[in-house]
Amino acid sequence: MSEATAPAGLNPGAGGSAQRQLLGLVSRIDIVAVMPYLYLVGLSLALYFLQSALLTGPGSLDVRATAVLPLALIAFGQTLAIYTRGIDLSVGGIVSTTTAIVATHSHASGFSLAVLVAAVIGLAAFGGLVNGLVVSLTKLQPFIVTLATWSIWGGIAFVVLPVEGGSTPNGLVNGLLGTVLGIPKSVIGVVILIAIWFWLRNTRFVIDLKAIGSDEVRARLNGVPLVRRKTQVYVLSAVLAALAGIWVAAQTASGAPQAGDQFILNSVAAVVVGGASIYGGTGSAASSIIGAIVLLMIPDLVFALKLTSFWSVFFQGFLLIVTVAISSLVVNYRESRARRL
Repeated sequence: MSEATAPAGLNPGAGGSAQRQLLGLVSRIDIVAVMPYLYLVGLSLALYFLQSALLTGPGSLDVRATAVLPLALIAFGQTLAIYTRGIDLSVGGIVSTTTAIVATHSHASGFSLAVLVAAVIGLAAFGGLVNGLVVSLTKLQPFIVTLATWSIWGGIAFVVLPVEGGSTPNGLVNGLLGTVLGIPKSVIGVVILIAIWFWLRNTRFVIDLKAIGSDEVRARLNGVPLVRRKTQVYVLSAVLAALAGIWVAAQTASGAPQAGDQFILNSVAAVVVGGASIYGGTGSAASSIIGAIVLLMIPDLVFALKLTSFWSVFFQGFLLIVTVAISSLVVNYRESRARRL
């Protein structure tokens, strides 16, 4: 029976139309951006059913946020660097140097403590300025530049504090740890970071970074100040790394010349798990923070499953591979669909 003679109420093209609408809806959903939140929900449910005390026990929120905050700070800056098709490996050395300097000034208090904190942040900003200028004014890859400055920062950390130890000023420990109106300061810190991103994401600064990462040549032709923006990115990344180092020093009440090494690859992994593309132009610092939370929940899941700690690294790597694979498939699908259209 032809469509012209079909009985009333029957439309042979209705099924195809509905299918096309469904495919169109699916194609509009940013699967990559949703993935970190799906990971978070899945891990939370798994922990709740396996060992709920890890999620709901007394102080569990504070403990988790305290561990997440330094990685969230670094992942925020790393997101901006990756936006521009760059990377910042020097963050590990900055964290190490910061903890070393802070831990060797245990008697600082009041004004002297404020000067110490300002000096550490200023030193980090100077290091970020060097990174940004070298990356933007030369053809050297950010990986090579920041790898070199990571080594320099690491050497400074060992000169300042050859072995783990020292003592963090009490004023810094008391000022950063604890609660405000019953809310852990670490939780407040994470919330403030996310709020800053939601304010920052629609500014000219982030729009320019996305343009640089998408097509640097076109961005330059459109008047985007490449040198200024790249320099700002690496300065901001360094400052956030210094803040993370200050937090780690307060958290551990000591310093260590290799305290920041753990954050280098983990910050990149958090950004990738958060849905950012290593090819630049896409991503969200808020999602990178969720990625950091997800990565730090995996050891808890391994503990709940009564497995050895070595499995934590395995599952983190597996999650990273799955995320990258899905991202690649989505990008390839969208490109092939665009060519067909």
